[in-house]
Amino acid sequence: MEAWYAYSLLALLLLGGQRFLYKVAAARNCGTFLTTFCFMVTVAVLSSVLLVLHPPIIPSLGFLIFISLANSLTFVGATLAHIEALKHMPATVAYPLIRMNIVLVVLFAVFLLQERLQPLQAAGVLLSFAVIWILSRDSASADGADTRARGMLLVVLAMVAGALSAISSKYAADGTDLLAFIALSYIFSTLFTLVLAPRMFAPDPDHDSKKTAVGIGLAMGLLNLAGFYFFLKALALGPLAIVAAVNGMHFLVAVVLSVVVFREKMTRNRVAALVLAVGAIILVRG
Repeated sequence: MEAWYAYSLLALLLLGGQRFLYKVAAARNCGTFLTTFCFMVTVAVLSSVLLVLHPPIIPSLGFLIFISLANSLTFVGATLAHIEALKHMPATVAYPLIRMNIVLVVLFAVFLLQERLQPLQAAGVLLSFAVIWILSRDSASADGADTRARGMLLVVLAMVAGALSAISSKYAADGTDLLAFIALSYIFSTLFTLVLAPRMFAPDPDHDSKKTAVGIGLAMGLLNLAGFYFFLKALALGPLAIVAAVNGMHFLVAVVLSVVVFREKMTRNRVAALVLAVGAIILVRG
């Protein structure tokens, strides 16, 4: 097994586990802002501590600052645009379109980075698109709101920003120290979120749920730090198109855990997505 493939699978599992914790937070009535803020602070602090303990060699400080700023801006922009888009258009339209940012990443990798995929790998990437589309529609809530131009604009913004975030991660993986990038990117993201996001979320309910939100945020931070690190390692060693396609299926882990823990129904869509995902993961190995 090639190292980049193993790292991709580890990132898939860890980031999927992090996504599942959002479900846990919602079930425990935890505030979205507090949970997200605690997870970002956890990643920023832990990665910074690791940097102090193991000082890295940074080829270019200017590049590190630039790529970290670009990644954090696109990540926060994609997140906030996603949240706002759901206020203006049906989730059944927004979710599948935003998830298709992986298509933009793959197109960038193939046409601009000149990555060459084997036929089986290309088939695996196409299957991953099918998995993302099926699960996005399956998890989308019914909403009778009219699709508006503003909502579509926000969806496009979220899709493009999400793709740029993944692409910037590839350049960071190839050009700078991974932990330094994670630390600086999350410091920027935490600051941007603190300034921009509170007004977009409802106030956190009660004291007990706040304590739970902090605990879940810490757990999410641990999973994200490890998962994002493995994702960057995979990008440093493997092709962006395949690594991004595999990582794009990470929310399948959250779906499976929700079925096991919360006894959610295993729908036909979820079964089909699971089968296709297994096939995609096997094929992209080449």
